[in-house]
Amino acid sequence: MTKSVMPDAKLHNSQWLSPTILIRVGSILMIGLMIGHMAAYPWTSMKALQETELTTSMKSVPFEFMGERSTYWNLYFGWGVLVAVLLLALASILWILPDFAMFRPRSAGAISAIVSSASLVSAYLSFRFFYIPPFILFSIICATLAGATTQLLRQRNEMKPISRTL
Repeated sequence: MTKSVMPDAKLHNSQWLSPTILIRVGSILMIGLMIGHMAAYPWTSMKALQETELTTSMKSVPFEFMGERSTYWNLYFGWGVLVAVLLLALASILWILPDFAMFRPRSAGAISAIVSSASLVSAYLSFRFFYIPPFILFSIICATLAGATTQLLRQRNEMKPISRTL
């Protein structure tokens, strides 16, 4: 009895480490961050009496900033929703980036480097001020995008004609 082995079978398939795959993995992880962030709504605990009193106080104490009146809760809640929107926007940009990279790999590499750097800072901030899960996700995003960045910055920008069909 003989085993048939495909001639192209390898332990390491370089396509799995392509910039497209790495950037899309980063996009999916960014969606995971957004979902995790929203799952923590209302971004506060109300298990102890002090926590409940703090939340009640945030909702009832008004303040004025630049001529606008609000409550601390509105600021806190609005910022939480804004972070989710920004994570979703960033995930969407990352998902589209590989298509752009076909024509301008070095420019796409620069964008990937910016998001990778921001993810590194976000990992530090998550570790320092927040929780371990976003620290881990931001760290993985940083690493995957750094890998994509390295590959993209090594390529030359080539303007290829775009075929359009109506």
